[in-house]
Amino acid sequence: MPVPDHSGPHRQALALNLLDRLRAPSAVLGAVTLLVALALFLVAGEFSVPSRIALATAVLLFGLYVAIDPEKALKSVTGREWVYGSNTVLLSTAFIGILVLVNVVAVRFHQRWDLTAQGDFSMSEATLKTLRDLPQPVHAKAFFSAGLSDRQKTEDLLKEYEQRSGGKLNWEMIDTFQQPSLADLEKINVDGTVLFTMGDRRQITITSDEAHLTTALLKLITPSQLKVYFLTGHGERELDKFDDRGYSDLKTQIQQDNYQVDPLNLLAAGDVPTDAAALFIAAPKSPLRPEELAAINRFLDAKGKLILLVDAIPGTSNIQEILTRWDVIIEDGVVVDPPSAFPQDPTVLIIQQYGRHIISRDLSTTAAVFPSTAGLDIPGDAAGGVDVRSLALTSGNRSWLETNRNQLQYDVGVDIQGPVVVAAAIEVISNPEVQQDVPPGFESTLKRVKNRAVIFGSSEFVANGPLKLGANRDLFLNSLNWVTETDQLISTRPRIPENRPLFLNPVQSNFVFFSGTVFLPVILLGIGGVVWWMRR
Repeated sequence: MPVPDHSGPHRQALALNLLDRLRAPSAVLGAVTLLVALALFLVAGEFSVPSRIALATAVLLFGLYVAIDPEKALKSVTGREWVYGSNTVLLSTAFIGILVLVNVVAVRFHQRWDLTAQGDFSMSEATLKTLRDLPQPVHAKAFFSAGLSDRQKTEDLLKEYEQRSGGKLNWEMIDTFQQPSLADLEKINVDGTVLFTMGDRRQITITSDEAHLTTALLKLITPSQLKVYFLTGHGERELDKFDDRGYSDLKTQIQQDNYQVDPLNLLAAGDVPTDAAALFIAAPKSPLRPEELAAINRFLDAKGKLILLVDAIPGTSNIQEILTRWDVIIEDGVVVDPPSAFPQDPTVLIIQQYGRHIISRDLSTTAAVFPSTAGLDIPGDAAGGVDVRSLALTSGNRSWLETNRNQLQYDVGVDIQGPVVVAAAIEVISNPEVQQDVPPGFESTLKRVKNRAVIFGSSEFVANGPLKLGANRDLFLNSLNWVTETDQLISTRPRIPENRPLFLNPVQSNFVFFSGTVFLPVILLGIGGVVWWMRR
C-alpha cells in the first residue's frame, strides 16, 4: 500500500512561516531606510543618488510587508493599534518638524540678546562700522595652542566678526604646537597672535580682545597713521604718567584709533611739524612764549587742527590768546551744577546735555563726567565761514558759573546763570558761499575745511581716573576723529572691561554659607527621613 507524501504541504508551511517572520523586519527596515532617505535629502538639499536608493529600498521593503499578508497589512493600518501608533508618529513628526523649522529660522535670521548690565557681549558701533566698511576681503589667522586660556574667547569673537562683516572677513584657528611650520611661515613667535591679511598687507595683534582686534583691522585698512603732537614744556598733563592725573590710558586709546602720538616742544622745534594731523594742548600751567604762540598761529593759518583742554583753576597761562581768532572766551570761574553733579561735590559735573553735532550724535543716552570745569563763552553769530557750536552744556538755569571758588553759592549779578557751555566745536570753512542752495546732506562733500578745533573746559575728564567714566572716552576720541577729518571713525568704542566684585557684609556672608552648605542638606535629609518613616 503506497505511503502518502506530506513533504509538499510541509515545505509550504515552512515557507509561509518564514515569510511571516520576515513581515516585521521588513516593516522596521522600511521605516529605517525611509528615515535615512529623508536625512540624506535634508543634508544634501536635493534628492541625490544615495537618497533615491534609500527611498527605493524603503518602498520595496514596505511592498514586501504588504505582499506577504495583505489582510494583516490592511488590519494593521485600520486597527486600534495603528490609530494609536499613527497618532504617536504624527505628533512626533510634527514636534521634530517644528524643531527643524525653528533651527532653520534661527540660522537664517540670527539674533542675539545681550542681557548683561553693561552690554559686555555686544559689539561696539566702531567695530560694526569697521567691519561694514572693509574695502576688500580680509583673512584672519589665529595662532593659539590648544591649552591657551583665550582661545575660545578669540574663536567666539572671530565668528562674530565673520558674521557681522557680511562674508568679507573669514578666519581659521591654527594650533601652534601641532602646526609649528605654519607659524614659522608667517613669522609668528608669540602664542596667542592674530594675523590679519588683506591683499599684500598684513597686521598682527598679540592681544585678542575686541578693542585690539578692531585696532588691527583699522591699521590694516589705513596703513598710514595720522600724527598727533602733544604740546610740552609748560606743566601740561603727562602722556606717560600712570597715576590718576596722568594721560597714559588716553595715549593708549588714541593709539588704538590708529594715531601716532608724539611730544612737541615748540621752543626746540620752532614750528609745528607739517605732518601734524592735530595739535593737542592739555592745560598748560605757565605762559607760552611769544614765539610759541606765533608758531601755533602759523599752524592754524595753514589749516591746522587743534584740541585744547583748559582748567577752572586760575593760572598764568596765556592760552586765551589762541582763541581770540574765533571769539571764544574762557570764563574766569568754576562751573557748579547741583541738580546734575556728584552729591559730595557739585563741581564734578554729570553732563547729560549735548549740542547737535556729529561728535555727540551717538552719546545722547550716556552721561560724561567733567571735574573742575571752566565755562566757555561762545559767539552767538560767528563771522562768515566760522561755525562755533556748543558741544556739551550744564543741565539748565539751576547751574551757574561761580566766580568765588571759596563760596559755592549763586549770587545774582555776580555769577553767570546756566546753562553753561563746557565744550565747544569750531569749524572754519574757506568757501562758505558753496554751502548756500545745497541740498541737505551734501554740504560736507562740497565744503573745504580750513580749521577744526574742539575746546574742553576740563583737562581732568580724560585723565586716567575719569577716562573710564560714562561717555568721557568716546566724547574725546570722537572729537579727535572729527578734528582730523576722519569722521568715519566717530562712534562708540569697545567697552573697557570693568571689575565688579561682590562685597558681602558678615550677615550676608553667613547666609550664603549656611544656606548652601548646611541648611539645604539638612532640609533634604529631613524630607528623606519623613518619607522613610511614612513607608516604614
